[in-house]
Amino acid sequence: MGATLRGRDATRPVPDGRFSFLRIGDISQDGTLTQSDFVRIEPNEPINEALILREGDVLFPNRGTRTTALSFPGSQRPTIAGSQFFILRPNPKKVSSDYLSWFLRSEIAHLHFEGRRKGSYVQIIQRGDLAELEIPLPPLSGQHKIVEIARLAQRERILSEELTERRWRLANQQLLQAAQKFSA
Repeated sequence: MGATLRGRDATRPVPDGRFSFLRIGDISQDGTLTQSDFVRIEPNEPINEALILREGDVLFPNRGTRTTALSFPGSQRPTIAGSQFFILRPNPKKVSSDYLSWFLRSEIAHLHFEGRRKGSYVQIIQRGDLAELEIPLPPLSGQHKIVEIARLAQRERILSEELTERRWRLANQQLLQAAQKFSA
């Protein structure tokens, strides 16, 4: 679990704070960071070293309905995540953190957690729910290939959406020009 910081000012932004603080809103649905510079804080209590994020840690939200995950890329400044995250530290000799975060964002994982969330207002995933998820583990080389293909597919999707938008704008621009030509 991420850090539980107590007190009203525990996560209040402090421009020159020693720690960066990662929040759920800092992670997109596709498992990327929405920004490169996180809120800086100065905790009012000592931070356990085990809670400081390391490159390759996988962050998975334990609250809400989003099924996303991020392989933490590392940071210049000590970074902590709030208690709304499970922090997973995969053994790099057995599982790639990029593969694990990809699988946690998959439709299989989404369906697994969909039926296990508890709560009516704020839905919660418990540690046991995460432990029950069966994750196929191909060899590391296969995991890396899967992640690379997933990245390329995501890039293709983004480019296709951009192309569709540009075609739509071009068609509308040509229609407007035609309308002006006919009305002249």
